[in-house]
Amino acid sequence: MSWQTYVDSNLVGSGHVTQGAMLSAADGSVWATSAGFTVAPAEGAAVVAALADIAKFQQSGITVNGVKYFCVKAAPGELIGKKGAAGIAIYKSAQAILVGVYGEGINPANCNMTVEGLKDYLVGVGY
Repeated sequence: MSWQTYVDSNLVGSGHVTQGAMLSAADGSVWATSAGFTVAPAEGAAVVAALADIAKFQQSGITVNGVKYFCVKAAPGELIGKKGAAGIAIYKSAQAILVGVYGEGINPANCNMTVEGLKDYLVGVGY
């Protein structure tokens, strides 16, 4: 399965994620994104840095796809952010970073569980 299929089917196709992406855990480079969702190189690098230093995310939030989210939860390998009725869930496996965004009308917990579930699957297959 291609990285794009994971984003389109497992994240956005779930109905719990409105936009998503997969990034390299090494440098934040983009592997796949959903339609209309862009992760600039500097944003990808900032995601990697925030996962390495969660205090920075807690203090400054994070910008992805040009939208700045403030910290709701930060733990090793997990960043949860919010902006208004929208939010973002970021989870890291050994080699990948999964990004899921939800909009108004979507339960944040469902988005978080969907993104985390794909991360758990990737971890289980050694990725």
